[in-house]
Amino acid sequence: MTDWKTRLAIISDEADDSFRDAVEFCVPLGIRNYEIRKLGGGRFPDVTDDAIQEVIDAVAEYDLNLIGVSPGFFKGPLDADVIARTFAQDLPKAFRLMERLSLRRMTLFTFRRGSRDEAIPAEIYDHLGAAIELCGREGIEVLLENASSIYSDTGANLATIARTLGVSVVWDPANGAASGERSWRDGYKPTRDLLVHVHFKNWRPSDGFVYIDAGVVDLRAQVAALQADGYSGYYCLEPHQWDDRRNAVRANHQQLMTLLEAD
Repeated sequence: MTDWKTRLAIISDEADDSFRDAVEFCVPLGIRNYEIRKLGGGRFPDVTDDAIQEVIDAVAEYDLNLIGVSPGFFKGPLDADVIARTFAQDLPKAFRLMERLSLRRMTLFTFRRGSRDEAIPAEIYDHLGAAIELCGREGIEVLLENASSIYSDTGANLATIARTLGVSVVWDPANGAASGERSWRDGYKPTRDLLVHVHFKNWRPSDGFVYIDAGVVDLRAQVAALQADGYSGYYCLEPHQWDDRRNAVRANHQQLMTLLEAD
C-alpha cells in the first residue's frame, strides 16, 4: 500500500529559505506537500511580498499542496505585551497572507514553560482559546505542536491541552524525546486520534537533532504504528540540521522512504 507517497511533506525552509529553490530541490524527491514557516524576509508572517508571490507562482507551476503555516505564535513566555501585539498585529497580518495563499491551517504553540516540572497554567487556555476563536472566524483550522521548551512538550501534555481546546495536533516524536519522554509510545498513545501531521527527525542527548536512523527514537516502530492505525495525515520532514540543509533533507528523505516502504 503506497498511498503515503501522496502524503510526503516538508517544511520548506528545511531545504531553502527561497520557496522556489526549496521546491526545485524537493519535487524531484517526490515531495509535493509543503508547510510554510520561514520565507524571504523572515518567519511568516514577517515575510516580503516578493516571497509570498514566489510561493503563489511555484504552487501554480508545480501543482503543489500547501498543508499549513507555522508562524511560531505563542512560543515565547506569557508576556502581556507580546500577546497583545500578536492579537492586534501578527494574527491579522497572518490572516491576510493566508488568504492570498489559500491556506486554511495554522500551527500554534503553547507558551514557554519555566521548568520541566511546572504545571500547565490555566492562563494559557484563555489566550489560546481566543486565538482559536479568531482563526475559526476566518475559516482557519488550528493545530497545536509539541516542543521541548513549551507547555505542550510531551505527547501527554500536548493531548491534554489540545483536548481541552478541541483542536488537532502536530506530533513530533523527536521533540518528545528531547522533552524527557522515555519512549515514542508514551507520546503517541494519547495523541494518535488527534494527528494531522507528524514531523520526522531524530534526537540524541549528546548531539541534539540527528538523522532519522541515528537517534534514540525508534522511528521504524513509530511509522509501523502509524500505518497499523490507519494514519491518513502527512509524513513531514523537519531535519533541523542547518549546517548542511540539502544533504540532511536528502538523507532523511531516503531514510523515511525506507521506513514507509517496509510495510
